[in-house]
Amino acid sequence: MRTHTLGEGEPALAVVVGQHGDEPCGELAMERLLAADDLQVTGAVLFVVANERAAEAGDRFVDVDLNRAYPGDPDADAHEVRLAHDLLDVVDDLPVLDLHSTVSTVEPFALYQRLTPGTRRMLERTGLDRAVDIRTEAGGMTTHVDGVAVECGLKGSAAAVDNAERVLRNVLAAYGVVDGEAAVSDPTVFEVTGRVDGTGYEFLGENFVAVPAGTPFARRGDDELVADDPFYPVLMSTDGYEDSVGFRATRRGPLSERPDDDERD
Repeated sequence: MRTHTLGEGEPALAVVVGQHGDEPCGELAMERLLAADDLQVTGAVLFVVANERAAEAGDRFVDVDLNRAYPGDPDADAHEVRLAHDLLDVVDDLPVLDLHSTVSTVEPFALYQRLTPGTRRMLERTGLDRAVDIRTEAGGMTTHVDGVAVECGLKGSAAAVDNAERVLRNVLAAYGVVDGEAAVSDPTVFEVTGRVDGTGYEFLGENFVAVPAGTPFARRGDDELVADDPFYPVLMSTDGYEDSVGFRATRRGPLSERPDDDERD
């Protein structure tokens, strides 16, 4: 892990890139931003390049998935479990923007695991129109910080780097770190209700597009997965996960209509 602070004074937020070593878009966007001639810095931000060892190997992780290892343990044998502990210590109580890429969806979207006022503020300031409540998945970084992860686009694509830089610039402007206009959005929230297990399936649908009840949405030879009830696919793909197709979700409507966690029934 390495860190870099852009600007003077106390950072307004932390930007984490490279949690997964095979998702370079965040680090590339960070490097592009730091080299830009048009940047007028008016505040400070902490950049964290997380899993350097996995990036050097070109793999998602060394021992275990870092984004399933939080809160971590400094005495663990697994590299990522130790790293998770150290990373939370580094970002401390700063709001966090965590940049990723995927094999499931071209358009970027945000994910969160708890809805606090700080997380809500970050979600709005990504400028994105979709947000996924994925609190069903344990061990994620955003369970322990105010902040969001953003899937910036297809893994390895130039578009993912462009999207990561666009989101990064918008967030930095919104938090007063750089001078510029910032879009503030009210994203539609999709709440994950469960994982669809299975290996070797071809995904037949489209993420964030409703699958009606009775419709096949994945196929493996003559075996089809059919929707018992209508749902929205999220992070579903043919080859994104080893043991599942992705996630089922329910469309919950605008973020502005969702209560913070301490107001939920």
